Amino acid sequence: MTIRIALKPNGPIMLSADGEPLPVLRSAVGPDITPEKNVFLCRCGQSKNKPFCDGAHVQAGYSDASRCTNDALLDAEAPGITVHFNRSICAGAGECVRSLPDVFVSGAKDWIRPDRAAVADVVATVLRCPSGALTCTVDGRTVKRDEAEVSVRIVRNGPYEITGPVAFEPAKWCANASPTSFALCRCGRTGNAPFCDYSHGEQGWQDG
Repeated sequence: MTIRIALKPNGPIMLSADGEPLPVLRSAVGPDITPEKNVFLCRCGQSKNKPFCDGAHVQAGYSDASRCTNDALLDAEAPGITVHFNRSICAGAGECVRSLPDVFVSGAKDWIRPDRAAVADVVATVLRCPSGALTCTVDGRTVKRDEAEVSVRIVRNGPYEITGPVAFEPAKWCANASPTSFALCRCGRTGNAPFCDYSHGEQGWQDG
């Protein structure tokens, strides 16, 4: 692993690389960015130069303390497969609902119904979850994502979606979280820092 993510205390995300080019920052809020050196990415949500940090976190009194003490976990079982969901790191991307609406039923209390599709289709959809909030076990074995290339995607009015083998050591990995697919907060409002918990959507945060 040569692509590194480091969290500056109460400050930005530093993206660096050891001996190889940094990944392109795929952006839904402007043109893609090809960094030539270490970059500092805003996570307080206040920068006027997004996605880059401009020091606004200092004036804003931004704190990266996590208020999440318990993961919000749900397991949904069907013959041959169990789908695991951690609401605490769900970024609200909606890939699951769009891909298999009969299995992932938006708005329902028992919203994950893995018996309504073939196991292979459920697994494929789970593996597309960009935040790692969805994982699964098949016949008792955890299905792991195989991400060979590092990607950083800046979601419009949302988080940084990170995929691939990066060197990242947060204070705590949440239950069932994937180290090769996760979403980092960009709005500064998450209760589960540094991970996105969909606070941007619930509170109507926008890039500005």
